[in-house]
Amino acid sequence: MLSFDENGWLFPDPLKNITHDIGIVEINDLLKLANEEDFWSACVREDVKKRLGKDKKGVRLDWFVEDLMIKNTGGTVISMPFGKDIITFNSNRHFFRGENQQYLKSLPSLRRKQEGKSKYECELIKAIAVMRSFQFLKFIWKIDVVPFWEAKLSDINIDALAQHYGFDTCLLDLTNDFRTALFFATCKYDYKTDSYRPLTKKDIEATENSKYGVIFHSPNWVLDYLNGGSFEWHMHRLNNPDKGPYSFYSGQLDGMAFQIGYQPLMRCHHQSGYIMPMMNAIPLQNDNRFEKLRFLQSEELSNRVYEMMDKGKKIFPHEGIGKSLDILRTIQKAVIFSEDDLLYAYDFGEVDKKMFPTIDNLRKAITTFQVDGKCVLIQKDEIDYPISPSVLQEINDEYNGRNLLDDIGNMIHQYPEQRWYREQRCIDIYGKLI
Repeated sequence: MLSFDENGWLFPDPLKNITHDIGIVEINDLLKLANEEDFWSACVREDVKKRLGKDKKGVRLDWFVEDLMIKNTGGTVISMPFGKDIITFNSNRHFFRGENQQYLKSLPSLRRKQEGKSKYECELIKAIAVMRSFQFLKFIWKIDVVPFWEAKLSDINIDALAQHYGFDTCLLDLTNDFRTALFFATCKYDYKTDSYRPLTKKDIEATENSKYGVIFHSPNWVLDYLNGGSFEWHMHRLNNPDKGPYSFYSGQLDGMAFQIGYQPLMRCHHQSGYIMPMMNAIPLQNDNRFEKLRFLQSEELSNRVYEMMDKGKKIFPHEGIGKSLDILRTIQKAVIFSEDDLLYAYDFGEVDKKMFPTIDNLRKAITTFQVDGKCVLIQKDEIDYPISPSVLQEINDEYNGRNLLDDIGNMIHQYPEQRWYREQRCIDIYGKLI
């Protein structure tokens, strides 16, 4: 039976970067292990509840162990090195990524867009991607739950949200749930319907590479920022406590996995989503921190996984924002931006200041650049992406009807300084505490 060793690996000599061929027996083993991971994380959560109860009575034991357990338990507010607070979902002990065919290079969408381009072109492509993500944030801010979430619960991780809703970023998706990875490794995205479907015989037999699905695996401790992943970086942070926050686009966070946590839109936590910045990192195929598992695709397996995940609804829910899909796709291809968008890209997109010493240099360069045959335009006024009041109301009705505390398991553990910061954000957004 396929199982994890004491260090969390599935196979001997994991650092040799070998591709392991597995079959349905091993896939079933991994599904059983996923159930064991669920049980383990549920036990940790219950233990944390008991310890927190003791803490209220003035008894606190094993402080370091307890603090680590709390960080890995759903409902804990964590301040991340990229300058955002998140509310965690339950952590497991493993990371996975599923791909429905063999690729030569597994890289984030932005990196793929930059492939083969000059450094100058790469900087402009990155700046445009950052401006589009910023426009996405401005658009979703119209949805009631988004500013409310930031005012009352935690920060909006716009880069992670943009990544999960189809925008180009320097982030690669990971998950701590094998079932989620298996779904993405055995099903195909349908752009027209913004949903997934099972693989067909035609899909599978299209090329030699499409005959195989691939699962990447790594133990949690190797990658997870919250569990000491990238020890050298943590030592750097200890020696430079006043430096930061760090942008995902700086390259300084490359190769570490960061939990997205709960967000106001549903897709991220339904997928038990993590993000791994890869601004300069090597493709997964060359990264010996990941075990590579390859299996033959079949319609039978694809349909089985599709049904197991409730036709994709368990991890790709049909949520309110889907009613504005046409607007999101317009923003994803935007070439008209505001001065505010440009300033955001210059300040937070880690634009090469040697190449573009001033924002005027960037403006001049980007307005002579073409994207898909279209010239980029920077204007003074904000770009409005109008949404009809009736559609916006439909979207709000879906989100406003949710009990947000139910979503996060009715437990929030935060420190006083985090609570104070959230109150300040509430005043910034609403002008008062609500």
